[in-house]
Amino acid sequence: MKLPTPKGLIQIAVIVFVTAIALYFSQAPSEEEAMANIGIEVGKPRGDSAPYVSITQPIIEENEIEVRGTGSIVVRNSVDLVTEVTGRVIWVAPSFKRGGSFKINERLLQIDPKDFQLALAQAKADRQSAESNYQLTKAQSEAAIANYAILNPDAAVPPLVAKTPQLEQAQAQIAAALAREQIAQLDLSRTNFSLPFNGRVVDSQAEIGQLLNRGQKFGEAFDIESIEALVPISPKDLEILRPAVGRKAKVALGNTNFEAFVARVSPNLDERTRFAQLYLKLNNTNNLYPGSFIDVVVKGPKLQDTILLPEAAEQINESIWTVKDGKLTKVVPKFINRQIQGIIVENFNIEEGIVLGTVPGAKEGMAVTTEPN
Repeated sequence: MKLPTPKGLIQIAVIVFVTAIALYFSQAPSEEEAMANIGIEVGKPRGDSAPYVSITQPIIEENEIEVRGTGSIVVRNSVDLVTEVTGRVIWVAPSFKRGGSFKINERLLQIDPKDFQLALAQAKADRQSAESNYQLTKAQSEAAIANYAILNPDAAVPPLVAKTPQLEQAQAQIAAALAREQIAQLDLSRTNFSLPFNGRVVDSQAEIGQLLNRGQKFGEAFDIESIEALVPISPKDLEILRPAVGRKAKVALGNTNFEAFVARVSPNLDERTRFAQLYLKLNNTNNLYPGSFIDVVVKGPKLQDTILLPEAAEQINESIWTVKDGKLTKVVPKFINRQIQGIIVENFNIEEGIVLGTVPGAKEGMAVTTEPN
């Protein structure tokens, strides 16, 4: 007979050890026996008892729709800063730097006005000369008319004798000189650059000593009033809000809240997200900066004869359990709107109440014991 090898002996010892442990634990008392041995009475389950469920009976009333979303602060349009005259910059406002703010009609930049002052003086002199020429021509016309009347008492004075063409020409020269004077005055006023709104500077390239040419861009700015909120919204939520324009909204930026209203709705859906976009007008834009992320709540219509369900009432596939004659009944109401307070659904028969939370092993017709919430 061949004796087992040392490796075989080790395997046999391990098998015997494991078998002994299994026998020991198979004879150990159960959890219930152990608790009974130390004096704790354990109740035995009743297989035929109905499980307890918590129910609620919400009120059928008027509920206001709320559509929540996230968006960002944007600028409707920015303005390219372009000079309307050619000249050298002699002064730039301290606020006329990137990120600076300015007031309506505040002087931001000064172009050397000397050339334009001289042009205005020359235009004024030309106008005065044209007026003097008209006065001289008018005097000559009056004298010619008087002399002609002496020689031809009953005859009409011919236009050439009355110098009518010369008078009309002199009047036209006055009008032309006056127009040149007004143009010179306008060009001089444009050497002081300002904007007709309260705004912020996006970009500025103007420096003292720089020569700016007419039509040359030297910066960019935007009107504070052009700041608005842009919020993507699903077509379903847009339909709930219809008509969306004019709806009140609340905009939250950190710990600061702003009142707003829907000013416009995008005419088409975004090609990538298939969402529409709401543009909200804010009541205060002084402390808002484009690019900031925001949370938005848009107030929708108030719906009569609806129910506000707690979130805990929702079961799988937007269904709920109601209790009728002590038994579970599945209902699939029409979900209208989800909000923090709960879920707004169309009115339905709530029977004895609506079950809150999950019910293990729940099925249609299962008997339950109810506990009012």
